[in-house]
Amino acid sequence: MFPLSASQQIVWLQQKVVPDSRAYHATAVVDFHGEIQPKVLRQCVSDAVGRHDAMRIRICDEGSAIAFQEVVESLDIEIPEYDLRGAEDPEERRAELLRSQVLAEFDLRNAPLARWTLVRLGDGHWQLFMTEHHLVHDGRSTVEFLAGVFRQYAAEVTGGEFVAEAAPSYEEYVAHTNSDEYRARVAADVAWWADRLEGARFTVDFPGIGTRRSALFDHRGGQFRQAVPADLMARVSAAAQEGGHTVFATLLAVYAELCRRHSGQNDLVIGMPFANRPPGFERTVGMMVGAVPLRLAIDPDAPGGDVATEAMEAIFDAIDHESAPIQELVKATKRSSKGLGNPLFNIMFAMHDAPCPPMDAPGLSVDMQIAVGANSTKFDLSVVVMPGKVLHGTGGEHGYELVWEYSTQVFAPEHVELLATGFETLLRAYVAQPHEPIGSLAPTVVAPPADDDRAAGQVPAAAAADVEPPAAAARPAGGGEGSDSLWLQAFRHILERDDIDEDDDFFQVGGYSLLVPMLLSHYESLAGWRPPTSLVFEFSSPLELEAASAEHLRQPSGVQG
Repeated sequence: MFPLSASQQIVWLQQKVVPDSRAYHATAVVDFHGEIQPKVLRQCVSDAVGRHDAMRIRICDEGSAIAFQEVVESLDIEIPEYDLRGAEDPEERRAELLRSQVLAEFDLRNAPLARWTLVRLGDGHWQLFMTEHHLVHDGRSTVEFLAGVFRQYAAEVTGGEFVAEAAPSYEEYVAHTNSDEYRARVAADVAWWADRLEGARFTVDFPGIGTRRSALFDHRGGQFRQAVPADLMARVSAAAQEGGHTVFATLLAVYAELCRRHSGQNDLVIGMPFANRPPGFERTVGMMVGAVPLRLAIDPDAPGGDVATEAMEAIFDAIDHESAPIQELVKATKRSSKGLGNPLFNIMFAMHDAPCPPMDAPGLSVDMQIAVGANSTKFDLSVVVMPGKVLHGTGGEHGYELVWEYSTQVFAPEHVELLATGFETLLRAYVAQPHEPIGSLAPTVVAPPADDDRAAGQVPAAAAADVEPPAAAARPAGGGEGSDSLWLQAFRHILERDDIDEDDDFFQVGGYSLLVPMLLSHYESLAGWRPPTSLVFEFSSPLELEAASAEHLRQPSGVQG
């Protein structure tokens, strides 16, 4: 067994708190155009699982406050096959199979934390569904895994020789991140970010269209996929080249301006994922990606090209300091992580630029769709940019696709479509006049007036969070420490502070998300039963937790020791 990586720790905790969430399920749909040999493809997938230890990981967390992982040496990989050529409605049946694939729960204690389904849609048209849990997956790992599958398949069906490219194991990656040298780099990066984020506002609100959600972020989400035409992206590329910055920086600048207009905030913190792969681990499969809180100050009077240049410089700075784990940044910035929402950013902008692997078998080509919706989200609003080469395997004349993933606690579908339309309108205005003040471009793209009827039915976040707890539970009798509630004793023990009182909020006196399992474990040793993890996020003071615990034990479904 070996410990979880910093990225895995966050995923594991959130899955423990919201076990029915599918926010950390990642699905790719691979289209095969031409005839395939299903038996050979199955064997290639199975062999790839055998080559990559991350694909054979299971989580070991039973009876422990800290999770570990171990690699199962040998697995039998089952890939069911469905032939839909005779189905009454092949597309509806395909969609039904895909929904089932995406939404089925993973048992984290059993490997593999991935599954595959092969579907035949017609003569010369097949699809492979691949769903991975984020504990073993990131975008580059998916591409690396599939690239090996495709290379082996091509060799098998053409009589060629397949030699897998050597790569360090995921266990070796985790060991590297625990080395003194790497930890020193992390400490330096954390210090850099703490200084960079001094005085920042960490939430971007959309008062004209977004609702105010309840205190506990529950991961319920929706998705809108926006096609950006190839001719527009060609003009974006030309404007970026002329301005001396990247296409991604241009798109980020436009997204930031869109958020500035709808929020009224000039100082924005936007989450951005980075590969976070140390040298030598470029081809390793596993969960390595990390997200950082990119800070952008948008001056509406500055030329759009200047804003894009500043965005590019911020991206390069972030790459230089990408090893800082979110949980350590939370501690360094003294941010509360109550409620499961990320305390450093609630909106994200990302680009998935690893291309669809080529298929070199004669008469066979592949397309790929990734980020298939799972009715879940990690943030209030997240946009992922997909270049054409990611979807179709070549640069070609394909446009881009933007995947808008959003919290249904915050946005309705029409609001996200409004944002997407505004983004394209701003983008067209930018490429037409990149030297004009960014705030003057496309003046019709502004936050709409608040919908009074809708707002009247909303419960403000502060009110939603101010839930009156049930009657207080009985406390231990006797003097000294015994007169303190068990929750207060647990708080003081885990946080190593004797000055904590009954009404202190765990997340405001030094607690953070990854300490919650340890808090629960210690409480269990005192009380003889273990409350659900979500209880601490809903009721975070000893006084509230005592009352909530008593109420939970009175319920028929309560977990009792």
